[in-house]
Amino acid sequence: MNDAELTHRVIAASGPPAVDDLTTFLRKRVTEDRQQLDAVHAPVIAPGQHLLGIGGGTTALIPLGRFRAHLDAIEATLDKFDAALSQTMRAKEMGWDHNNAQVALVAYMDVIKLHALEYATHPDYKENWRP
Repeated sequence: MNDAELTHRVIAASGPPAVDDLTTFLRKRVTEDRQQLDAVHAPVIAPGQHLLGIGGGTTALIPLGRFRAHLDAIEATLDKFDAALSQTMRAKEMGWDHNNAQVALVAYMDVIKLHALEYATHPDYKENWRP
C-alpha cells in the first residue's frame, strides 16, 4: 500500500475531525471510569475480586488491578497514536519517509475503535466509529 493509499485509509476510516473526536471521547470515558473507580468502595467478594458497579449501575466481578491495567492500556494506546500522528506530520513536513508511521496510525486507529466499542451505549458514541 503506498503513501497516498494509507493516508486515504486513515482519513476515510474516521476523517481528521472524527479522529480527534474519537480520541477525545475515549480519553473522557477513561477519565470518568478512573474517577468512578477511585470513588467506589467495592466490597471484597474473594481475594483480589470486588463487586464493581460502574457505568450506570452495571455490576461486574473483576479484580480492580486488572480494571486499572485495562484503563492504562487504553491510555497507552491513545498516547502511542498521538506519537505516531506527530511523527507522521513531522516526517511529512521534513520530506522524510513516513510510511512506517502511517502504518502505525492505521493499526492504532483500529485498536482505538475496538476500545471505544466498549462505550457504544454512551450517548456521545458515534456509529461511524464502529470497527
